[in-house]
Amino acid sequence: MEIQERYNIEETLHTFSFCPKKPSLNTLWWSLLGIIGGVIVLLFFENYLDESLRWAIYILIFCLGIQGLYDVKVGSKVRYIFNSNENAVYKWSPILGKRKIMKLHEVTIFAHSEMGNWYYALGAARSQFEKNYILSESFSSGKKCQSRQAAYEKFILQKLDRLVESVQT
Repeated sequence: MEIQERYNIEETLHTFSFCPKKPSLNTLWWSLLGIIGGVIVLLFFENYLDESLRWAIYILIFCLGIQGLYDVKVGSKVRYIFNSNENAVYKWSPILGKRKIMKLHEVTIFAHSEMGNWYYALGAARSQFEKNYILSESFSSGKKCQSRQAAYEKFILQKLDRLVESVQT
């Protein structure tokens, strides 16, 4: 899959936009497996489970279903729009619509790590560690991740750097 399709990239002369959470749809298979596993346990072992354990499995199935539905309908469609004409960065989501999150000349892109994985994040120059936004999928140290990271840096980060530089000069 090309990086343009992977991140649903749209580019014009003065704007660049993409959906950073779209690649995370591949992880929905784990949620689906959890739901199927919970249903199988309930169907085959219902007589052996006490009521509290059954309720715990029902709640787990419900939470995994809601999380998966949110990821498909909302999370994967969140789009960041970098507009050099308006000197602005916008975040568009299906629920909240388009809203300005910062000025383009204040943008700082940095690596943020969590539990062995890391991702690129977007923050304002002076407060990037207080409020930041995820800009990429999670990367690890595997060969597949390194090739996805190189493609991300080459295609997306270079374009973002050029947009930010064009506003700052």
